[in-house]
Parts: sequence; C-alpha cells; structure tokens
Amino acid sequence: MKLTDVSIDNRTSVFILIFVIVIMGISSYMSLPREAAPDVQIPLVIVATPYFGVSPEDIESLVTQPIEKELNAISDVKEITSSSTEGFSNIKVEFDSGFDIDDALQKVRDKVNKAEKELPDDVEKPQIIELNFSEFPIFTFNISGPLGLVKLKDIGEDMKDEMENISGVLEVKISGGLEREVKVAVDINKLVHYNIRFDDVIDAIRNENKTIPGGSIDIGNSSFLVRVPGEFDRPYIIQDLIVKMKDGLPVYVKDVAEVAYAFADRSTYARLNGADCVTLNISKQTGSNIIDIADEIKNIISEYESKLPESIGFSVTVDQSLDIKRSVKNLENNIFSGLVLVLFVLFILLGLRNATFVALAIPLSMLISFIVLSMLDITLNFVVLFALILALGMLVDNAIVIIENTYKFLEEGSDLLTAAKQGAKEVAWPITTSTLTTLMVFAPLMFWPGIIGDFMKYLPITLIITLSASLFVALVINPVLASKYMKLEKKGEQKSKSFWSKMISPLHKITHYFGDILMPKTINIYEKQLTKVLGDDRDPNKKVNKRNWFGIGALIAFLFIYGFINSVPQIPSFVALVIGIALGVGVILVFTNIRLRVLASSFLLLIVIINIYGMFGHGVEFFPAVDPERVFINIESPTGTNIEMSNRIAKNIETQLGKFADVDVREYVANVGSSSNQFDATTSTPNKTTITIQFVNYHDRMQSSLITSDQIREAIVNIAGAEVEVKMEEHGPPVGEAINVEIIGEDFTKLGALSEDIRKQILTIDGVVDLNDDYDGGRPEIRIIIDREKAALYQMNT
Repeated sequence: MKLTDVSIDNRTSVFILIFVIVIMGISSYMSLPREAAPDVQIPLVIVATPYFGVSPEDIESLVTQPIEKELNAISDVKEITSSSTEGFSNIKVEFDSGFDIDDALQKVRDKVNKAEKELPDDVEKPQIIELNFSEFPIFTFNISGPLGLVKLKDIGEDMKDEMENISGVLEVKISGGLEREVKVAVDINKLVHYNIRFDDVIDAIRNENKTIPGGSIDIGNSSFLVRVPGEFDRPYIIQDLIVKMKDGLPVYVKDVAEVAYAFADRSTYARLNGADCVTLNISKQTGSNIIDIADEIKNIISEYESKLPESIGFSVTVDQSLDIKRSVKNLENNIFSGLVLVLFVLFILLGLRNATFVALAIPLSMLISFIVLSMLDITLNFVVLFALILALGMLVDNAIVIIENTYKFLEEGSDLLTAAKQGAKEVAWPITTSTLTTLMVFAPLMFWPGIIGDFMKYLPITLIITLSASLFVALVINPVLASKYMKLEKKGEQKSKSFWSKMISPLHKITHYFGDILMPKTINIYEKQLTKVLGDDRDPNKKVNKRNWFGIGALIAFLFIYGFINSVPQIPSFVALVIGIALGVGVILVFTNIRLRVLASSFLLLIVIINIYGMFGHGVEFFPAVDPERVFINIESPTGTNIEMSNRIAKNIETQLGKFADVDVREYVANVGSSSNQFDATTSTPNKTTITIQFVNYHDRMQSSLITSDQIREAIVNIAGAEVEVKMEEHGPPVGEAINVEIIGEDFTKLGALSEDIRKQILTIDGVVDLNDDYDGGRPEIRIIIDREKAALYQMNT
C-alpha cells in the first residue's frame, strides 16, 4: 500500500510522529473536561409568569391563554404545554431536536413581548428560561452543629460567596436555616384612632430607607459628590419614624405598630439524619470540568473545617466527581489490564517481540483518540468512557494481521523492509474493509433522532474515532516498527546467558508449548471436524438430490406446524418447544445430507434460542438498572398545604427511614419546601419535599441497594397526606417516566375524574410502582360573592 510504503521510507518522520502523538495525547487527556453526562442542549424554553394571589382559573384565562395564543404562531414549535396554578403560569415550549436554542429563546421572547400588552397591568414580568440539564446540582453538602440555624446559615452564606468565585460554578443555592427580618406589626385599631391609612405606614418606611444621589458640587478648587445616605443600618430606627402630623403633633411608627427584630417565615427546612442543618447545592456551567470544581469546593470545605469548632460538621451528600473519577480510573485500569492480557496472549502465540508491536496499538490509538476528542470539544463523560472501553478489545485486530503477515514474509526469506511493505500491502485492503464494516454498524446511531439521539451520538462518534485511529496505527506505525525492530527467531538458536534471558526463559517454554505442541493438536482436531461436516462428496457442481429437497420442504413445513402448536392457548410454550425440537431434529437426520444437516441444525438452534429467551427472558429496557449510589424520595402534598404541614409529613417519613440506618443507609437529607424538578425552580413549592438517601460504599453493603430501595418504598408508601415517590438516581439520557398517559379534554373536573378511574385500574397491574398523576384540584379558597345592587345603593362597586 502506498501509504505504508511512504511511512517505511520515511521512518525517522514516523518516529517523530509517535513522539508527538504521545506528548499531545497525554496533554489532551489531562485537559479533557470531565462531566457526568454529555452536554446536550434541550430545545425547551419555559415561560414563567407570576401573578400572586390569583386563582388557577383566572391565571388560565388572563395570563396563560394570551401568551399561548402568540406562541402558537411560531412555526418551528413541536409542542406547547402549560400549567396554571395559584399565582403562577408555566408554559413549556418544545422545539424540534437540533433547533438552535438561541434562536428559540429569541423567537419566544419576541412573542411574549407582544403578548404582554394583553396581560393585566399588575402581573409580574414573564421570565424566559432555558432548560439545561447540565445545571442540575453536581455537588451537595450539609452544615450541621449545635451553633443554631442562624449561625449555620451565616457560615453557609460565607461559603457560598467563596464558591461562586470558583471558575465554572454557575450557582450556589442554600436551603434550610433562618433569615433575619424586621417585622412591623400594625395595630388596625390604632390606625383608625389616628385616622392613618395602612399605606401611610408603608410609605413612611419606604421613603426613609433610601440612599439618594445628589450629583456633584464645586467648592473652591475641589469637586464633591453629593449623596444622601438614608438606608437603615439599625432596625430600631424604624420605630422612631414619623408617619403623620396630627394637630401639630407627630405620630410615630411605634404609636401604631410594634417593631420586632425577628426571623422571616420559613420557606424551607433542611435536616441531616433528623437533625437541623443547612444544605448547599452547587451547579456548574456548561462544559466546565466537574473534577476541578469539586476539588476546589472540597478545599474550601477543608479550610472552614480547620478554622471552625469540631462540633460543626460538613457532610457531602452528592459528589458527581467521584463517579467520574471512578469511571476514568476504570478506563485506565482496563487499558493497562488489556495491554497486559493482550501482550500475554500474543506472546504465547506470536512471541514477545511481535506481541509488543501489536500491544502498542492500544495506547497509541487511545492517545490519538484523545487528541481528536479534544479538537472536537467533546468532554470525557460516561458515554465516551463506555465507548472507549467497548473499543478496547478491537484496537489490536488490525495490528495482529499486519504483524503476523509481515512475519510470514520474513520467514519466507524477505528482508525486513520488503517483508514490512509486502506484509502490509497484502492485507491493507482487507483490514480496511473489515474496519469500515465495523464502523458502518455504529454509524447509523449518529442519526438517532430526538434528545436521546443527541445524547447517544457520542457513542458512535467515539468508536469511529478510536477504530479509525487503530487502522492508522496498523497501516503507518506498526509496519515502521516492524521494519526496524522485527527479528526472525530461528529454532535451535543459542540463547545468551544474560539475566534477562534467564528471566524470560519460562515464558519461552510456555510459548513453545502453545505454539509447537498445543496449537498443532488443536488445528488437527478442527480439521477433522471440518472435514466431517463438509461430507465425503465435495463436488460443488453436483446437484442436490430429491431427498434433500424433500428434507428442506419438510423442515419448512415443520416450522409452520410448530407455529400452529405454539399459538394454541391450551398448549404451554415449553411443551410446544419440546415437540418442535423433536420434529425438527427428526426431519434433519432423516431427510438431509451432512452439509444440509449442519445448516438446518444451525437454523433450528437459532429458533430454539429465540423461543427460550421469549419464555425466560426478563424483557427489554433502555438502560440497565444498576445498584444506585443514592435514591430520592419526592413527596408532594395537595396544593395549598403550608410548609409546616409538609414538614410534619417529612418528619413522619424520616422516622421510618431511621429504621434503615443499619441497613446500608449512610445518611439521609430532607429538604422541605424544595422540589427536585427543574420545572419548579421558578415557583414556590411549600407542598413539596425531597429526601436524598445516600447508601454506603458498594463493597460495604449488606445487600443490593435495589433491594433496600424496595424495602424503603414499602415502608413509606402508605404515609397519609401526600403522594410519595421513591426515585432512583438516573443513569443515561433524560427519558422521563417509563410509561406516560395523557388525557386531553376541555372540562378539567371531568379529566380529574377520568384520571382517578384510570389510576385505579392501573394499580391492579403487577409491577407498577410510584404511580402518580399531575391532576391538581387547586388550593382551597374563600369566595366573596358581591350583591351588586346593594353595593350600588351604598355607592360602592365590586
């Protein structure tokens, strides 16, 4: 092959190329960003519009529908779904996969701006939010101790400020703790006594708590800024503010209200193993190195641990960098193990020198792959790591053929250069074709549509890069190494007495045993079996006799008979399979010659295997269920449930979880008033709670965490007052629930009744767990019905 000939004729350049590949490959590998999952852009835009104190029906008619009307005019939209809850409108606009997210945001923003004219005057400005799964928390830790929630929250705020300065950190959210607040409790009776409006008190406080810029003023030769600093630096100033002058006397805030320096009403609770704590959730920017971020966060935690009392504890609940480090370590171990095992196997069959040439294809192909992945801005995530491990066993195939063929020419008397050129030339196109056929198997995966396709495309891309690199190594680098260092080992050659020769002498004995004794015996047995199945009559021009045609027809008839037997409900599948096997074997033995027996038996074996899997298989799933490191308990109470009630429900579940402290559960963290659903990020969720359960390390578990998760589900599933879902940590692309049923109609009440009927029927199906519906009857409300005629008589309106 011309490429190989040029490489061998310019060996010095190829050796320099190998050196460059090693340096650039190691550098690229070290600099590749590490992520838990591929960075996939979700073509989904959320329009969130708060309108506080308004019922769901009014939200639907006043906010959601006007915005939806404008959004429907966007031609590239795949689907628009909305939910209207008390005080909030949430519209999800989904575009076709691959649509540019920036264009989608701009189109949605233009339509929402147009719809704002039709919205009520007092509605909040709609928020346009891009959904990005890479913004989910990558690191979660808790601060606990006896200092009280106020001090713990202060520590958390200080740590938050430092962590947000870390390169790559997008956001740090704090839940739990107490927030200081100045409360002004107004006495309505005193307002009436002083003839003061409630707004007068608000305006008095608002107008005094201001810092006003006054421009600049020149005095002499100097220029001064003018500023009126009026913001409160002490809470007790408020009680001495004058609200109004009455009869020449001032009325102070303290005359009509009580000012207290207290705490804000709690919107979240956080507990670690039942004890109060403060939780920090850190999310990263797209494309940032998760391992570097996690290491810097841990350094900050270590600094605070060293300067704070020992009673203050820091507990890490979620650390995705550990999963990435584990995957990368597994890749490195597999590469090294594969190198050693390949070297050993090839050494037995080819000898140490030739085995070394072949084994070098593994690290060189991997290093070239890292260079290309870095150039394509592909991160090192679990899909890429899986593809690299999958390709590991195929990297040496081409090199084995090249080296073995080169050695054959060397044995036939050719010189090194000629043997290397002829050996590669003879098999270059076969190994190229073989590699291309393998790549063509994975290439269609690149065109997998939808979000799943965007997620999984990194698998075929990585395999194509890696196997192409192995072909390059086989055609360019392996022949050059062989032309320089290959040596023909002659039998009976006098061995040196050096230390190295004595060390590898046992290996030479193993090679002699496998290569000169075991392999010839194995080939002899294989040849006898092959001769037997080919039969005595090897004339390719001889026609198949009528008996063979009859046998083939009988076999086809048997297949139809077996299909009929298998379709009879009264006959078990296993019985039908046994009858079918007996008939098939009988037909094959009686009516066919030896070659047709082999072909027919193989076909029959295929049918048997398919049927056995159909009877005893466990079905099909997209991603395998593996032992999770953690599980999440999502608790949702009816809309209108306040934070205190949600907290009581969470405590009830935590009591049940305490029983699992000795069964592989390391810790559990409850975040009350917090939802794990990113769609709820812009809304207040006092009725929702997320409990994260962290299991002990895999090797220290008494049983599978899948079994423990089922036991936890059974223990808490009947908790009253809320819907409880035990959700395992997901591995793979975002696919949502296993089964999703949507009921569409105009009457919301009837839809709720239908969903309840369907829900009851689905519950009777075996294997169904965590069955939930999103029907929400709404928050209880008090309706004030105005008698318009009486109101008009008193000169009042609605």
